[in-house]
Amino acid sequence: MEDAYSIVAGYATIGQGAGPMIVTERAGLFAKHGLQVQTRLMNGATGVVRGLMDGEIQFGNLAAPALLRAVLVEGADLAFLTGGINQQFLMGRPGIESHRQLSGGRIGFVGDGGLNDVLVDFVIDQLEKEGIRGIQRVAGKASGRERIMRLIKGECDAEVITPPEAIEAKREGCHFLMDFADYGLNYALGGVAARRSYLKDHEGITRKFVKAYVEGMHRYRTDRAFTVQVQQEYSGISDRSIAEETYDITRPGMPQVPYPVLQALGTALRVMSRQLTQAATADPRQFVDDRFIRELGR
Repeated sequence: MEDAYSIVAGYATIGQGAGPMIVTERAGLFAKHGLQVQTRLMNGATGVVRGLMDGEIQFGNLAAPALLRAVLVEGADLAFLTGGINQQFLMGRPGIESHRQLSGGRIGFVGDGGLNDVLVDFVIDQLEKEGIRGIQRVAGKASGRERIMRLIKGECDAEVITPPEAIEAKREGCHFLMDFADYGLNYALGGVAARRSYLKDHEGITRKFVKAYVEGMHRYRTDRAFTVQVQQEYSGISDRSIAEETYDITRPGMPQVPYPVLQALGTALRVMSRQLTQAATADPRQFVDDRFIRELGR
């Protein structure tokens, strides 16, 4: 008999990306399906990968690059079961109000091969297509608040930032320059993942978990007041209006059912192939097991 009472679901950061999973937990939807799930903050996406591989967690919410790299480099038996939220923006420092002002400018990046670096490489490609060249990468730390401070101090001209930190940056005089939603990357480069070996041995638990998560995503989309409250609580946001703006900027265009998006995974692989040769020939389908979400027939 499957033990439904030892399930731990990890998430990478306290930003809006983990929102649907936390909403699912707080709304009692895991319990509704007979699961007792403890959510746990991990040390970024690489922490989620380690937790899955070590068996510390059974399900993990994370951005795609860490999982793609783990599968390609380490042979990890990981797969995305769903898509999720991954709203990201390129933001300019005070005084930079258009991406066209970035010619010869500086964009911050983390340098760990994660989502930030993939998006920085992607955006530089897009800018170069528009004739905006000479952009330099400036290495820095990963936290959203540290990225905001680099912009305010003028150490960088632009940074990739996610809500709620993006909302804070706007209030401190920074500007939205590009929305990755315009390139189909807002709800595609992340989601809930698990080990394939776990799925094989625990199909019943996985089926219930995915069904609850899909219901949680629906609750997120349709219950603004509840979602804002949850976002504020688990993210430690003191100003409720920031949580409200985070919801309002995330909500438009959310899919009714969070299927993994193969096209977006393919985009990530193409960008990653510059530093990771295995990514050049990888098939996005090898990183996905969407049978549980497709069983729902929505």
